[in-house]
Amino acid sequence: LISRNCATRKANWSCSRNSRADFEAVKASERSNSSTKPNSILCTECEGNGAKQCTQCGGSGVNSVDHFNGQFKAGGLCWLCRGKKEILCGNCNGAGFVGGFLSAFED
Repeated sequence: LISRNCATRKANWSCSRNSRADFEAVKASERSNSSTKPNSILCTECEGNGAKQCTQCGGSGVNSVDHFNGQFKAGGLCWLCRGKKEILCGNCNGAGFVGGFLSAFED
């Protein structure tokens, strides 16, 4: 159990065999309309995917030339994406959206 002491701003952790936890079911929304927001905050660079084409190999997954004094050879797996052909979007940090929390409902 966790108890909060507001005066010291410290969490006290305690465990016992008699401890019990209460859980409550929570619904995301009671609305039946599932339309998306008209002013979407999806990332424009990755189009909401969270990943974009690797800038080093151009999406091939393979090094085209030697890199870092021959540490990564041409024809080997790309040093940046490691052959996955995609990297995380730098604009949204891989979330797929920008500017807060993504909501499927209008406010």
